[in-house]
Amino acid sequence: MNKKKKLTTKETFALAFQNHQKNNLNVAKQYYEEILSIDPNNFESIFLLGTLSAQSKKFDKAKQLLFKATQIQPNNAYVHNNLGNVLKELGEYEKATNCYEKAIQIQPNFAEAHNNIGLILFKMARFDESILSYKKSINLKPNYENPYNNLGTLLSNLGKYDEAENLYRQAIKIKSDNAGAFSNLLLNFNYKTNWNPNSYLLEAKKYRLNCKSIKKKLLFQYQYERNPKKIKLGFVSADFGNHPGGHFTLSTLRELKNKNFDLIAYVTSERNDEISHHFKPLFSKWNLISKKNDEEVIEQIIKDGIHILIDVQGHSSNNRLSIFMYKPAPIQATWLGQGSTGIPEIDYFIGSPHITPEKEKHHYVEKILRLPEISQCFTPPDFNVRINNLPALKNNFITFGCVNKLAKMNNDVVALWSKILFSIPNSKLILKSRELDNQKVANETLERFKKYKINKSRLILLGRSKTRKKVLEVYNKIDISLDPFPFQGNTSTCEAVWMGVPVITLKGSRYLFHFGESINSNLNMHNWIADNNNEYISKAIKFSSNIDLLSKIRTSLREKALQSSVFDASRFAEHFSKMLWEMWNSFVSKIK
Repeated sequence: MNKKKKLTTKETFALAFQNHQKNNLNVAKQYYEEILSIDPNNFESIFLLGTLSAQSKKFDKAKQLLFKATQIQPNNAYVHNNLGNVLKELGEYEKATNCYEKAIQIQPNFAEAHNNIGLILFKMARFDESILSYKKSINLKPNYENPYNNLGTLLSNLGKYDEAENLYRQAIKIKSDNAGAFSNLLLNFNYKTNWNPNSYLLEAKKYRLNCKSIKKKLLFQYQYERNPKKIKLGFVSADFGNHPGGHFTLSTLRELKNKNFDLIAYVTSERNDEISHHFKPLFSKWNLISKKNDEEVIEQIIKDGIHILIDVQGHSSNNRLSIFMYKPAPIQATWLGQGSTGIPEIDYFIGSPHITPEKEKHHYVEKILRLPEISQCFTPPDFNVRINNLPALKNNFITFGCVNKLAKMNNDVVALWSKILFSIPNSKLILKSRELDNQKVANETLERFKKYKINKSRLILLGRSKTRKKVLEVYNKIDISLDPFPFQGNTSTCEAVWMGVPVITLKGSRYLFHFGESINSNLNMHNWIADNNNEYISKAIKFSSNIDLLSKIRTSLREKALQSSVFDASRFAEHFSKMLWEMWNSFVSKIK
């Protein structure tokens, strides 16, 4: 009887590497570990097993292995760079920066390491240094698309929309199917006041046309029952956690789980935060697809027998919209994005009367289905935050506030809010955004208001809070919240009203410019919706002079919100469930 030939270390490594390349990570891991059981200091196996561990989100293990690799080959720039990537994921930013700097010290022209330093410095709000690192990466490797995209994101967050747009377009020019840059370009449009929805739709359609992953039209034989006991719902998202997408799905998913639905997740980027652990138990299957190519994901969707596949991101970070172009499910929909995906293979755009009015249906390639009240239901925090008395009662002046990204505070917003402050003596404005942790950005923000004769003493600038509870507590310092435009608040508006703070919002003319109107309308707060800029100012003046009204709202708004469609998950899920079954029945009725 022939004995099985024992493989040499070289042969075992070859098998490990082959499986690693094919994304067969468990098999590759076994081979690497087999080598290390014989040769504990085998550099290649240590290095690649560390890299594999990082791919598998086992960052502590990856950190241990890659650190060991740096001890064996201290002059290997790639090892230091990869260790830096792991430390970044662990939130050890200073140590990550040191690793990248070591990689550059060894290999000064290492463009990828310069780009990675830029990412870290951006997270640390060291924006000038981040910009220099991105530019260095670009100079070293002009055809490397990532630093263009990353620099664009940084500048967009600082309100430099035109510069950001040029950088995104350069990234797309280098790599025409760069989905991330395309999506960032579309997101950037939403911050600007001088564009129209037709421009957005045109760019969204270009994304569809430029995506090279769609090389051929695939035809699937869908397997389904005409009258299933449960509809299999697939949700594709990176936002199952402490993110606006998570806040607007968690309570709805909880309700749907208890109805006639089987929920299956396709997770494009796994989160580990204060609410992410609530999501996994809601799904019968949890498919992490971040490292899988489109074909692999499509096979999984078909295998799972999904009836309705729902994109829960639109053109935001880590989306996998390209999957939908293959039409792996008989019915496809998009929900909670930033506007039309531009993808005709997506059948439906889930909206509501306020955010997707009939007169704007030409802004979408998808057919619009409108929920009767609101398009999303907000999940309140699972912890209590006390609502304090109206700050004006103690301060003897009105404090306005906005807890939103600095990018939303364009020049038109600053001009309007300055007029409010100018019209109401002694009033103050709280601005809270992570970008304001940077002193230069904070000073520039003060200067923007100074142009309109608003002294810095009228402004209170706050940066990032470590916890969500700390964010919510800021509203105890605010009497009236001011909604930015055209990219209005959504999570921030819901959090404001949950904390008893009313929001003045402006009626808009496109998707993200409708959110304030939608929320306030469903709260029966119609008087807080302004038709134009002058009315926005007059409402701020009117309401700020009525302390009794503000005090009454303060004590009653949370309860009012919880009873509305904005927060009532059971009520919302009934509408959502009915819509999903109507989707299915409409599809089946057309099949012979």
